[in-house]
Amino acid sequence: MDTNHYSRSRSVVGARKEHRVWRVRSRSRTKMRSTPTTRAVTFIQHQGSIMPFTHLDIGGPVATLSLDHACGNRINFDMRLELREAIQRIETSPARALLIRGEGGDFCLGGDVRDWPGIPTEILRPQIQVFAEALDHLERLPIPTIAAVQGGCMGGGFELALSCDLILAARSARFSFPEARVGIVTLQGGMMQIAERVGRAKAAEIVFLSEPATAEQMRQWNVVNWVVDDAEFESQAAALATRLAEGPTKAFAATKALWRMQAEEGVKTAKAKLYDLSMPLFETEDARTALRNAAEAINAGKPFPTASFAGK
Repeated sequence: MDTNHYSRSRSVVGARKEHRVWRVRSRSRTKMRSTPTTRAVTFIQHQGSIMPFTHLDIGGPVATLSLDHACGNRINFDMRLELREAIQRIETSPARALLIRGEGGDFCLGGDVRDWPGIPTEILRPQIQVFAEALDHLERLPIPTIAAVQGGCMGGGFELALSCDLILAARSARFSFPEARVGIVTLQGGMMQIAERVGRAKAAEIVFLSEPATAEQMRQWNVVNWVVDDAEFESQAAALATRLAEGPTKAFAATKALWRMQAEEGVKTAKAKLYDLSMPLFETEDARTALRNAAEAINAGKPFPTASFAGK
């Protein structure tokens, strides 16, 4: 990972929780970037002070949410608030895809347990629940979400990745739920998330034994979608996010809504609502244009055309 050099450019006048805009001069990370580039990045401001554990970049159709906390991007109490606010802002943004990534050598080593000892549970519980709220907002986003995972992905960091639609992992990535080693459970429901993908028997092995698994193992177990070499990791993640952002945004949203309905209310309810959500797509600008171009190509004996979608 590269080192970013930050210089403050301006403050946005507004309420206490308003963002401040910073400029980031990013040095070359991949072969795609041969020279330094400058882009706008939002640092979440909470209760009047900037807390730079989470950087949100919505400079175009792809929103990029970066974790940036020394010692493995551990999720402390402040980062939980920042994640919740950042995802809420993405909900109302024009972004058409979300990429979640981690600065440094690890994606996220989980909750920052250094904050927890000695705190009464009646105080600790609402602090931890903030992260549950953030993940619920993440799962309900209508746009495709990708976790780009390198290095360690543990505990709450693993739950964050599992709350995304897709996981792209560097070959160096290692995944685990270490909670049993300190006598607790996966606090955001990770034991259920992983069981949905690998089955209860394999989930019990992962959760009870707390042993790390490689990216390739997770791909074979249907947890990770792609495993790429570390040298190509960032460029592949950016390319995937761009591809999804250029896709049929409204169709993706309908698909995710039906999946959510299936999970919460069952297959029967989701099927009953299928046409209510799918038929309006035929009236969208994207579908009308794509269908017309496809029909014309077929009639002319030409190959099926690649559609261009505007998210409308």
